[in-house]
Amino acid sequence: MAAACRSHIAVLCDDRLLRDSLVQFLSEQSDFTLTTCGDATWLAELPLLEPDIYLIDARSVAAWPQAALPDDASIIYIGASEDDAWAAAALSAGARGIITRSAPREDVVKAIRVVRDGGIWARRRWLNACVLHVVGEAKRRFATMGLVESRLSPREQEVLRYAATGVGNKELADRLSISEATVKVHLTRIFQKLGVPGRAALAANYGRTTIDPQNHPIR
Repeated sequence: MAAACRSHIAVLCDDRLLRDSLVQFLSEQSDFTLTTCGDATWLAELPLLEPDIYLIDARSVAAWPQAALPDDASIIYIGASEDDAWAAAALSAGARGIITRSAPREDVVKAIRVVRDGGIWARRRWLNACVLHVVGEAKRRFATMGLVESRLSPREQEVLRYAATGVGNKELADRLSISEATVKVHLTRIFQKLGVPGRAALAANYGRTTIDPQNHPIR
């Protein structure tokens, strides 16, 4: 029989007793290998070890900022409170699992294996709240885009969709089969209508609300 695939787990916890207890328990699992961190001095080097899952103590989450980890990091928070709002926010930010303080330690192993297999370990009400949050954000983005497009001509909308994602004037002109001078005219009108001073502000304010031009080719 082939050996089980081993998962590399990084345990990020500054509570020594909890960290040692987790390591002792998880090391009993034949399909886990472990890396432990007791403070943030390891944070910059940790992604180089390429952990499959980051197990983070939720009580000291400020010491382990999610933004400092790889964008695709699979994160499971342990020792979390029963705060529904915090849990929904953590899931919306990309957490793959949340284990409360009252959960049995066996849940840690179950959660790791569920997340390793592509699932999410969280209470149903937290997942529901996360979905509602995502839907609400999507509605706001669509509403914002509707307001933006109502102020612009069809050609200006096309220019906006490219310019807000960082496409330069020359490339934009080539894609739309117009001159760079015409692109500049359109951009000037867009800046005036939307009340932004330039490209940087355009990208900052509308880069996430504009429709991806790759998915909406110009006919």
